[in-house]
Amino acid sequence: MVTFLFIFWTLGSVFLTLNVFRPLAKRSNSSFRAILASFLFSWLVGDLLPQWILLNAAILLLFSYTDIFNQSLGWGGLIVQLSGWIVLMLRLWIMLNLPERLEQKMEEQLGVQWQKIYPQPVAPHNIFEVDWLSWFNPNKVVDDPRIEIIRDQVFHQEAGFQLKLDIYRPRNTKNKHPGILQIHGGAWITGSKRQASFLMASMAARGWICFSVSYRFSPDIVFPEHLIDIKRALRWIRNNAEEHGLDPDFIIATGGSSGGHLAAMTALTQNQPEFQPGFEKADSSIQGCVPIYGVFNFTDPFDEKTPFPAKAKVLQMLCGGTPETQPERYQQITPANWFSSKTPPFLLIQGETDALISTTDTQEFWEALQTQKVPNSAFLRLPLVEHAFDIFPTLTAQCIVPTIERYLIMLHQNHLYNSGEK
Repeated sequence: MVTFLFIFWTLGSVFLTLNVFRPLAKRSNSSFRAILASFLFSWLVGDLLPQWILLNAAILLLFSYTDIFNQSLGWGGLIVQLSGWIVLMLRLWIMLNLPERLEQKMEEQLGVQWQKIYPQPVAPHNIFEVDWLSWFNPNKVVDDPRIEIIRDQVFHQEAGFQLKLDIYRPRNTKNKHPGILQIHGGAWITGSKRQASFLMASMAARGWICFSVSYRFSPDIVFPEHLIDIKRALRWIRNNAEEHGLDPDFIIATGGSSGGHLAAMTALTQNQPEFQPGFEKADSSIQGCVPIYGVFNFTDPFDEKTPFPAKAKVLQMLCGGTPETQPERYQQITPANWFSSKTPPFLLIQGETDALISTTDTQEFWEALQTQKVPNSAFLRLPLVEHAFDIFPTLTAQCIVPTIERYLIMLHQNHLYNSGEK
């Protein structure tokens, strides 16, 4: 029995390590559960590497109390385990070198203005600069004494439901501060507004007012009700701007996955009456957008040449049918159909080993955005980065989030300059 468990554990570790570098579940023929499992294990093993190594070291210690290491099988398994750790350490080294690559990419796309941004958030460049405590204890980032977090503020209610938001803000909110509208992911069917607390807490410490909002889920509702909920939150935010020290003229939309899609739609459908029923005259303008591993393609999953059955199943719940039965809704939900002269700057971020979102989808949206000649926009492809990398302050997040922070600061500085305040 011990031998069987040891072999199972060793082979499992090999597959989980390989899954970090290349998702083992294929979008074209895997079930939703298989793809979700591939994503979760890739994220857990890759982004929570110290915890993974400690767990496996503890398992090795347990096996040491048996006679498994009196056999060549045991020593062979040990070598395999240590080799896997070394391979995963290679990913850690790649992450530590990622900030320099991101710096070059942003300068290539944004020019010299990128170098003029101050302050410049600093990412770790070696293991001694990593915030190990936050990596092991994510709650540390929200315990920052420079900020306060106000939970569960109701921004809209009707018979049967309440919509709430969390506010991350600096202790001193007397002046007009720039704002962030953060929209969580969860495939439009689940999720928590406590996602992305690392970015929210970091920006609040820099003097920003951050609002992380909730919205209703499918299948209880179909699109565009999710977007309407976000617009309701934006109306509440602007109506209460003075109380929270917010500059209502500068709000950036951010979000991950389905939240990235809704952030993009919020930015692209500014002041569109069809998405603001009952509050058509409310200002829903957005001054910039950062969709992180956002969803941009809504038709390819149904195409026989590019099948993605798991995603197609979710989209049918989201839209109440297929592109054949609900063609207008699929046109309405696709961000690229909403480009206009009001389109604000975008920073697109996509991991190349994302098990859930294809890099091609984000690339196509970026190419469409480029045809609109939207200024101050950029696209970052991240090697060996999985979906949801920013949920916790892992090494991956610590190496990438400072670039997002710096981009937000750049947009705000441009806004102040253009408005004559700087």
